[in-house]
Amino acid sequence: MISKKQGARAAWRACGIALAVAAVAAHAETDAAAPADPQRSQATEAVADAPAVPVAPISPAAPVEAVAAAAPAAPQTRVRFSRGMYKPGIEQLRVVRRENTMNNIAGQVALNIALSVIAGGVSVGAQGFSKDDLGGTTLEALKDDPLGVNPAISELNDALSKVATDIYRKRAEAAYATALTDGSTPEEIEEARKVQAVADTPLLPGSWHLVYENLTGSDELYRLKFGAELGRAGFMRPPAACFYQSEPVAWNEWQADNWQRLREERAKAVARCTETLSATPEKFW
Repeated sequence: MISKKQGARAAWRACGIALAVAAVAAHAETDAAAPADPQRSQATEAVADAPAVPVAPISPAAPVEAVAAAAPAAPQTRVRFSRGMYKPGIEQLRVVRRENTMNNIAGQVALNIALSVIAGGVSVGAQGFSKDDLGGTTLEALKDDPLGVNPAISELNDALSKVATDIYRKRAEAAYATALTDGSTPEEIEEARKVQAVADTPLLPGSWHLVYENLTGSDELYRLKFGAELGRAGFMRPPAACFYQSEPVAWNEWQADNWQRLREERAKAVARCTETLSATPEKFW
């Protein structure tokens, strides 16, 4: 029979073998979990040990409209409106009626009598005039309405300013290209590339009138007349001019539907003058 002492020794031996097996298994698991790349392991440990850095919140992308609004506008060249020789009042639509001509004729007769006396009884002769030259009167109904404003100040000016912008941009590009090669200073080069803000050539208004059609009779027919000039008169170079007149229309038709006929004819007048004056050679702008 096996003694108690031999049984205890056998138990201790079995326990030792079990502990050794467990140690070997644990070591094998540790080796299997270890990364194959020691550099990656070091980097991972460095990241783990680094202090945490707060991350700024990502703002949503700005809308396209906001970006466009923030971008600087391209340089524009405006055509300068000039009243020229016209008296104040040319800026608004005026109506020339029969009585305006009658009053003018009466004034001319009185002037001729006075000149006849001064010239020793010799009549000088009446100075000719046209009803289109008369000032007429403004319309109270359109006093504060943009419809009554002379188109040379508003729509025609805007349309011709687009033409002027293209012309002056090309001039700036040519001047800039020249400045880059002719020894200009940096300041002169920068100045050469600037687009001129105001065109050299002024826009002068012409008629913007509703003028009666017939001096005699009782009809109430009126024509809308509009004109403008681009440029100053110079030696052998008159300014470019445009003129538009509508068909004769009864006065009550002009007033109908909140002056709808006037709006339509105004648009035609602006289109006609834009087409005519835009054809002015670039060297005259």
